[in-house]
Amino acid sequence: MIISYDGSEYHGWQVQPGVRTVQGELNYVLKKLFDMPVRTVGASRTDAGVHALMQVANVELPDRFEVEDLRRRMNLMLPDDVAVGGIEKVADDFSARYSAIGKRYEYRIIFSKDPHRRNGALLLHRLPDIDILNRTAGYLIGEHDFTAFAKLQSIPENPACKIAEARWVQLVDGLNFVIEGNRFLHQMVRSLVGAMLDCARGRFSPEQFKEMVESGKRIYDYKVVGAKGLWLVEVIYD
Repeated sequence: MIISYDGSEYHGWQVQPGVRTVQGELNYVLKKLFDMPVRTVGASRTDAGVHALMQVANVELPDRFEVEDLRRRMNLMLPDDVAVGGIEKVADDFSARYSAIGKRYEYRIIFSKDPHRRNGALLLHRLPDIDILNRTAGYLIGEHDFTAFAKLQSIPENPACKIAEARWVQLVDGLNFVIEGNRFLHQMVRSLVGAMLDCARGRFSPEQFKEMVESGKRIYDYKVVGAKGLWLVEVIYD
């Protein structure tokens, strides 16, 4: 299943007791349709407030509905902020999470107050130095230990990630940070964006940012940006 959602009203993708999650909504609808407990597997565990244009999930179901009929029924039952864009049958060994070879995220920034985008972008009142932003983004390309840019309570045993693309795109009324990699640590994109913005504001130099990338150590303090500007744009499969 290919799923899109506005994550503003959710405590992230993954099911958690006592709170509303995107996976919980999908599981509930599928349970109603098939009259059985259902467990979906998602490609990415997006955090509270994070959005998705292309989340991918797989699930094992009885052959009760044609796929297009199932998609239609699910969309009728799901809340307005979650949509199933497509469904297809896959091989038994496919895993939305473990079969993925990469993911692409965007972090969106706007420079003027916009009620229509208030939940999907970070509002800044001053344009950062775009040259410094792209200089620091260039240091991310390749394989690095990103411990310096992750939530310290959830660092995995192997914190190395391979980044294929990282760049800032200047728009008429904002900025987009685009990043693609084979994997991402918890809060990694939001931490990178926060550190690059602080660097562009002059709080530390591009060389000091590079030092953190190469050492894997959080030598300089920076602010982690909010979740609402972050979008899971694509999950990549072989």
